[in-house]
Amino acid sequence: MFKRGMAMLLGASMLSACGASDIEVIQLDYIENQWNLESYTKEGEFVQVHETREVLEACEGERTTELNGDVTVYQTVFAGRNGVVSSMDPYSMKVVTYLEGDERYVVCREDYTNQLMAETIDKFPDFVNTSEGISVPRLPSLHQTPSSSKDNLMKTDELNIDEIDIIPFPDTLLEIEPALFGELELELDGKATRHSLTSFQPTGIDMPHQQIAIGIDRKTSQPYVLFSFNERFVFQQLQFEELEDPASVEQRVFEGLSVDTIVEPGELTEGEAVPLYTFHYMRDGEPVTETMTVRFIEGTLLKEGEEPDSMLEEWMPDQEDGSRVIAHRKPFDGNSLTYPDFIEISTEESEQVMKVLKEAEPVSRKGEPADYRYLTLMDGWKGQAFEVSYKQRSKKIDIYLTDPLREQTFKLSSKGAEVFLDIFPEYEKS
Repeated sequence: MFKRGMAMLLGASMLSACGASDIEVIQLDYIENQWNLESYTKEGEFVQVHETREVLEACEGERTTELNGDVTVYQTVFAGRNGVVSSMDPYSMKVVTYLEGDERYVVCREDYTNQLMAETIDKFPDFVNTSEGISVPRLPSLHQTPSSSKDNLMKTDELNIDEIDIIPFPDTLLEIEPALFGELELELDGKATRHSLTSFQPTGIDMPHQQIAIGIDRKTSQPYVLFSFNERFVFQQLQFEELEDPASVEQRVFEGLSVDTIVEPGELTEGEAVPLYTFHYMRDGEPVTETMTVRFIEGTLLKEGEEPDSMLEEWMPDQEDGSRVIAHRKPFDGNSLTYPDFIEISTEESEQVMKVLKEAEPVSRKGEPADYRYLTLMDGWKGQAFEVSYKQRSKKIDIYLTDPLREQTFKLSSKGAEVFLDIFPEYEKS
């Protein structure tokens, strides 16, 4: 009986040890206190959203490339991440819109891209107010503007910045009633230009109509397209490209330019070029008349496996791809940490730390709290937080990491602790 009992006890111990060693140390997930979620009512009033996980997990399922039926947009949530260290990840943002057509949909936009992804959902989250929404047409419309709007265009001081001095053509001012999603393409003499400022996407906010006009730089005679949002004007230089060669960009001078508006007010048809303006100018001493057309290009949704392209890539500083590890003295409270309260290491060093963490073994004890008590792992939008403790021995230091969410402590191997201390020598001074 005694031998049988010992065998059972040893067997149970072996099973227990085997199960413990199978515990995965690294389990990346959304760290909810790094995110701030805001939404706006139909009238544009600010509200806070607390269902962080539900919003961040939107569009992670099977994608759809069609939004069928007459669409009503209910609500949009803006999720912005406050990184542990602002210099590491200053651009994280996700915009999530809940809408309904023939089915219920969620549409997402990430990382400052104008490309959208969508999925069908069985039900809306509880915070989405479906008692009222905004019916959004699939096609944009152009309308004439009153003389008061044209007067405001001529009085604005937003068209004179630094060396640029734009003279607007007031009779070219038109009002754009937005579409569900897509963009406008302007074409002149077989050359096209698309502007991100005239791209449309579902917002869940009752947005005012936009306005568009043409202006010319007084000094360079180069034309600009002018846009207004809430009666504030911004401008972009008209740069044209060959329709068959998007890489060919051309800036043209229009000497003595005058512009007539010839468009018939009404709804634009998808893909159909509609005469918009007539340009009159001089080229090589000869008068030239050309017609600018406008065409609505309906947006496309990203397919399964496609990644969005950043529309701000040229303006953004280079960011290191891959995992990142940060050691810090204080717990992250939603505000970015400041030096010297954190230690930032390279991507290569972070990968080494991640490797030794994966090899750590679960234990039932921990050591003394370290000076840099917290260790945060980041990989993409997900991460994991540990509390670091140590035990000083005669010839070495044992390193322990505790996952507070699981209340589980892990101990680095002797070799792993050496690698960890080589990368973070500050822990030897604790």
